[in-house]
Amino acid sequence: VLWCAMVMRSARRDFALSAQHLLLCAFVVLYAPVSRAEAPELTADNFDSTLSAKEGIWLLEFYAPWCGHCKRLSPEWDKAAAELSADGVKVFPAKLDCTAHTKICDRYNVDGYPSLRVLSSAGEQIRDYRGGRTGPTIASYARRLAAPKITELQSTKDLKDWIATHQAAFVLFTPAVAQDGWDELLEAYKGAAEKHYDVASLAMAPEFSGDDLDIRVVQDGKGLQEDEGLGGRLVVYRENEGKSLTSWVNRTVDGVAHWINGHRGIMLPKIDNTNYRDIGDREKPVVIAVMRGRALPPGVAPDSEEAYKARQELEPFETIPINAEFLTTMRGVAKEKEDLFSFGYIDGKAWQPFVTKYGISTRVLPRVLIMDVATEHYLPVPVDVKGHHSICEYLEKVSTGEVKMTRNLDALFKVLAKDYWHIGLASLVILVVIPIGWSMWSDIAGDSTKKEQ
Repeated sequence: VLWCAMVMRSARRDFALSAQHLLLCAFVVLYAPVSRAEAPELTADNFDSTLSAKEGIWLLEFYAPWCGHCKRLSPEWDKAAAELSADGVKVFPAKLDCTAHTKICDRYNVDGYPSLRVLSSAGEQIRDYRGGRTGPTIASYARRLAAPKITELQSTKDLKDWIATHQAAFVLFTPAVAQDGWDELLEAYKGAAEKHYDVASLAMAPEFSGDDLDIRVVQDGKGLQEDEGLGGRLVVYRENEGKSLTSWVNRTVDGVAHWINGHRGIMLPKIDNTNYRDIGDREKPVVIAVMRGRALPPGVAPDSEEAYKARQELEPFETIPINAEFLTTMRGVAKEKEDLFSFGYIDGKAWQPFVTKYGISTRVLPRVLIMDVATEHYLPVPVDVKGHHSICEYLEKVSTGEVKMTRNLDALFKVLAKDYWHIGLASLVILVVIPIGWSMWSDIAGDSTKKEQ
């Protein structure tokens, strides 16, 4: 490349420079190796020293070489590292092989792979990782970690740009005149930001900045009147509409944090294996619209790699007429009931093993499945519950407990094994060990009596 620079400099003085030299120069420039930053591979020996050498935040991928999910994540981790390094963001992705460096993994209670952690330069865990699994989404999450927890906006232009660049933009409007309850809401908002700054886009703006937005704002399902200002309100802007903090939500850190966590995404996203856990981590059940999928080529298993590739070439399943109509219905339901439930939709064929496990037949789709992802409680909504009004009415019964969700036996055993193992052990002793011991003692005592006789 340096030689090319010299050639081009000479070309200014010597117009007779051969075409061959210029072509060779172009070849060198186009095909010269490009340096690419990758996520460094850490070891037990250099772990602490590597982290402390750079001031900033570290994203650690704890992996096992045999783990398939880890193998797919690794190149995406590298892509994010390259992007962040090029842009000078002080967040550094790195990796560590837990099969070779168990002591480090034990330090961070790694019990599955990949396990992703957010660490300080001192090696302290700041929080669990809650970002995506692709290069761009990992980098986007890293930028949130490096940015201020609450962004200060100064003008209407700032506000419009903020809303345009975030799919769910939260804004707390500072009132022009002091209001009752403002200090309480401000402190609650700051406390909520500490909990969710890594996954929510949070800002503050002066009241006047929202006057010329021309975006409808609703509260409790009703539009705000023209004479109702935005000062003192917390609003989330999504999908060309604003929603003010619901009136019945407590103005406490926990209350505001819960509301932010439940509204930090679009109302009806497509669910896949990269966002399922995130949607389920919003402290409320998930209402999943199970859609009719496109037919796969004969002999292709629904959950195979061949099926994944085939679906990329098929027309989107959302365009199937019955699916399009059902999605329209579910968007209306989500808009009305999102304070109580999260929402999303999936391809029933691609998720066939999942939906059949929870009682949904892929022969009768579209249909609705309600899931509590954390506890694995589930409820397949009856086939005859259709239309906006019927689905909303059924969800209301679920929220009040009139209709209850259930669990699979395997999910129940997981909970028993994790949280109630000591009770299980005591039951085993009472029901099995004691009777066997009593029986053996009786036999021995009987034999002794016979010998004495």
